Amino acid sequence: MAVLSDDAAILLAAEDGALLAQCEATPCDRFYLRTHAPRRWCSTRCGDRVRAARACARKR
Repeated sequence: MAVLSDDAAILLAAEDGALLAQCEATPCDRFYLRTHAPRRWCSTRCGDRVRAARACARKR
């Protein structure tokens, strides 16, 4: 656990700390490095879940 907290502190202090973002999917609480500007989710699975819910809501 100490190694993880040390790595997190180093990441936040480094230049890449500005690229750290939280996944926008509602049930997800993960963080990720934003390597592509329009990226909003930590994984394609989260993105697919959000898009599927949005499509289902439009059909109602």
